[in-house]
Amino acid sequence: MFTPIKYDSGKMFTVKDGTVADTTITKFDALDWASGYLQRATSATTEVRLLAMEDKTTAAGAHEDLIVLYVDGVEFECDTTGDMAIAYRGTTCDLTDHDTLNENAVDNDVFYITQMIGATTDKTVRGYFVMKTAV
Repeated sequence: MFTPIKYDSGKMFTVKDGTVADTTITKFDALDWASGYLQRATSATTEVRLLAMEDKTTAAGAHEDLIVLYVDGVEFECDTTGDMAIAYRGTTCDLTDHDTLNENAVDNDVFYITQMIGATTDKTVRGYFVMKTAV
């Protein structure tokens, strides 16, 4: 789960008819765009700009409004797939899926790690989503 640590309410807004059809999105899921609709991010996601701020189930053939958080400049605490080490601070990594980081994958460089939280086996870090300069 990606839990925002510091953010202001001005970064939250509603995307009208925003969800991809036939999907379930959970609060705090990282999102990406698919043909103009929002879906849960995957390991192939190259940029996360929005985070779901509510649970939403969308039926087949439908699109639902979704409250989201614009992630630029927001610090997050999140889980990793493996044990952490101090050496990961100051590095970027990929997503495993919509709610977990893969600290060993660096193909897409979606998340920048700034600190390790707890013991290495706690598998928790803090950091920021990386905004790309090209679309």
